[in-house]
Amino acid sequence: MAKKKKKMIKLNQSIRHFFGDEGFDEGIERVPTESLIALAHTLGVFSGSTDKTALIKMFRRLWSEGESDNREMIVAFFKNEGKIYPNPKPKEKPHEREEKIDELLEAFEITPEERRALHASFIDIRTRKITPEKIAGKLEHIRYTRKREALEKALEGKFNFDDTLEYYAPITYHIGTETFTKIHVLKTAPMNEKRLHEETLDVLIPEITELKTTLTTQKQKQTNLFLSSLNLTSHRYLTQEQMVSSLKSAPPSIQTYGTLSPDILREVLAHHLHTPLTSIGTEDLMIEIDKQLHLPHRGLPLEYTLSLHLDATELSRQIWNEEELTITAMVEEQSIHEERAFLEELNHLVNECRTRAKLLEMSEELLYGIVYELLLPYLSLTPHISSKTSRRVLFAFDQRIAGELLKRQRQALLARTVRDFKNLFPLARSLRRRLIFHTGPTNSGKTYTAFQQLKKAGTGYYLAPLRLLALEGYESLRDEGVSASLITGEEQLLDEDATHISSTIEMLNFETEVDCCVIDEVQMIDDRDRGWAWANAIIGAPAKTVIMTGSPNAREAVVALAEYLGEPLEIVEFERKNPLELLKSPTPIDAIEPKTAVIAFTRSNALRLKQQLSKTYRTSVIYGNLSPEVRREEARRFREGETDILVATDAISMGLNLPIKTLLFSKADKFDGQNQRNLTATEVRQISGRAGRYGLSEKGYVGALTNDVLKTISTLFTKNIEPITLPFNVMANFDHIMLVSNILEEKSLSNIVDFFVQNMKFEGPFRAANLESMQEASAIVDHYDLDMRTKYTLATAPLSTSSPLVMAAFERYVRALEQKKPIAYIPPQRLGNHALSMEELQEAEDRIKEISLYLWLSYRMGEFFVDAEKARMFRGELNRFIENSLQQSHFVPRCKTCGKPLAPQSEFAICQSCFNNLNRAKQGIKNAISPSKHNERDSRKSFRRGR
Repeated sequence: MAKKKKKMIKLNQSIRHFFGDEGFDEGIERVPTESLIALAHTLGVFSGSTDKTALIKMFRRLWSEGESDNREMIVAFFKNEGKIYPNPKPKEKPHEREEKIDELLEAFEITPEERRALHASFIDIRTRKITPEKIAGKLEHIRYTRKREALEKALEGKFNFDDTLEYYAPITYHIGTETFTKIHVLKTAPMNEKRLHEETLDVLIPEITELKTTLTTQKQKQTNLFLSSLNLTSHRYLTQEQMVSSLKSAPPSIQTYGTLSPDILREVLAHHLHTPLTSIGTEDLMIEIDKQLHLPHRGLPLEYTLSLHLDATELSRQIWNEEELTITAMVEEQSIHEERAFLEELNHLVNECRTRAKLLEMSEELLYGIVYELLLPYLSLTPHISSKTSRRVLFAFDQRIAGELLKRQRQALLARTVRDFKNLFPLARSLRRRLIFHTGPTNSGKTYTAFQQLKKAGTGYYLAPLRLLALEGYESLRDEGVSASLITGEEQLLDEDATHISSTIEMLNFETEVDCCVIDEVQMIDDRDRGWAWANAIIGAPAKTVIMTGSPNAREAVVALAEYLGEPLEIVEFERKNPLELLKSPTPIDAIEPKTAVIAFTRSNALRLKQQLSKTYRTSVIYGNLSPEVRREEARRFREGETDILVATDAISMGLNLPIKTLLFSKADKFDGQNQRNLTATEVRQISGRAGRYGLSEKGYVGALTNDVLKTISTLFTKNIEPITLPFNVMANFDHIMLVSNILEEKSLSNIVDFFVQNMKFEGPFRAANLESMQEASAIVDHYDLDMRTKYTLATAPLSTSSPLVMAAFERYVRALEQKKPIAYIPPQRLGNHALSMEELQEAEDRIKEISLYLWLSYRMGEFFVDAEKARMFRGELNRFIENSLQQSHFVPRCKTCGKPLAPQSEFAICQSCFNNLNRAKQGIKNAISPSKHNERDSRKSFRRGR
């Protein structure tokens, strides 16, 4: 502050140099208008006015505001201008001022001393400002001041600004056996100012002296009364020695008892309140108390020091008078006040952070955790968040969330970009598509009719749910003279002149326009794992006419999609061509007639039934783990009468044309990949519809092997089918994956797939597909240095994650691709004529899957997968091996633990000996708990073969 004042004085002196020793307000009037305008431009305050009066007024205001920057710029302007604007009035001579003072003083009766004082008072005042009135006023002030000084000297006191007289008075103290005198500061009531001016000293001095005596007497009485009230022997806070020493050592004051010494106050506080006195001043004290504050969303309390300032005089009064000390209440009150203020500051800071991180949707625990981490290092012993600390924390918070916030902002941009899912298929949107839905039960001719329209179209696509059906579609087109290509994940039979393509639904090319596209089995849109392929195909098939075939429960779903797409929909209903009859009683396994299909829902059950039936019947078997070639061969054997009975899983529900007269359920429940559950009415209808194929038999029959299964099947067979529910699964193709990668600047395919599944929100009846296998494969390929297209190709490959053999081959392929090395197909070392056990059959099936994976990748990365022909050759050998194995009457089941042969009809995967050993080991673990007896059959359920 002193430096600024000194600077201002220097600037005032500098400006006088240019104004003839006059101040700024007077000198600025002599500056010409053009210079004033130039000065206004220099200061940046020119408003367009050239009026000199307005300019002078503006500059006077700027100078009077006292801003040093403005004053410096003004002084610098006149220095650069180099002109002086002198005062036109002649300077006043000093002797002329003295002569005028002497002349005016002649009119007053004054003493020589008063003359000298008046001369000293006006010698620096300008002559024109010296008037008789001012001299008279100054003379009266000098005389009154000297009168007060004479009174103070006579009364041995001092007048205060309020005309009270303050003086020292001796007061005698009698306390116990001690007698001593102390000086006290006493003060009269305010004097009458008029009397002080008008009355003489002879009147005032005796009057005020008497007043002093009265006040001193009153003070002595007051002191005596106070001393007599002291409890010298049992004072609440003080000993007699402390009281005497405090009264003796107290400095002169108005109070009778005086302020206690710091040592005594410290001792009293420590003894009676257990509160240490940490700081001592002349008039006030400070105590510091350790406190804890429980913060929201934080387990550990905040430890801080409460600093409390005390009035030493008031505290001494309470101690002398043995009053209840108010420090405890003060501590509590101030503690509550400071903690409340801190929590409000904290809440304000957290709210500001919450606003900045709104897009991240942080949990309260995480948000507070980050704020505490950034804030606590800045806090001193006192809980207070200053504005500077708040700015620091907010800056650090912004730095902390910047990366994630940018990512979320990009995610929001991405979500807005692809939210309307149909726009991700621009070619389909550019066509004026017509949608047709052929709906009806199985064996109603809906797919046949669609195929007839497809054959008539100039160009077309047939999208099948299975490779086997895609192959049938391809052959059907070729048989009708339509040039066609076959495209599946594992096989491509390409015709350069092809007008039609038959493919599995996942292989649809969204960039190739055709006249007609048939999407078969459209009710599969509800499938948990593959439903996305049907949704993508319906939305994005680039065909002028899109024909969908499916069961009646898909009707609402197709209507909802057509409304979303805004495309016209025609629904054609079909009726079953021959009746389907439900048998009234179960069919024993030894009473099955030829042309019967027995349905199982697991590979192990299918093989077990096949072994049982093979004792009496010639039997074919079809289940999902078999290669398409083997399934086709087994179906051919049944179709051409080489076998009487077909044992199959629900894999036959997908449109296989078989001469099934009777269809029998062996079970009424199935494992759907997540849970063991009862069949649905839709599944029962779809599977049952394979019986009584039109043109092959007049009527179809549906039944079961056991009464309990028949009862359940009968209920479901007649039950109304529940419509497919919304929303539908959809999945991004590679272009969509790259869009996510580019916007999010994300190189991890696993993170991109996770984002698509968890965060993508769509307009319309959609959700991101359930892509567990793709996510698992993405997590593997992300460990290798591969480009995004290679990663995507690998992650979408037909990967059997439950097969260790396939997964080992997959990782070998990925390692080789990272090193850009050719990948050979490694065939099995030994292959007999047929499998001797279910385990050998399982291994052969897994090797077929390995070959399928190899061939699938060879069509996409042929430069690396160089043994495609070799793989196809061994696939043929493995298919023959599996076919031969399935034609055997039985396999020798073996224990999974020790490998010993099991009984042919055993439904367990381990032998009795291994089971007993395992059971004893479990019982040893449970010895601490009272063991309960379990039915042996129940306890071995987890070891059933194939579970």
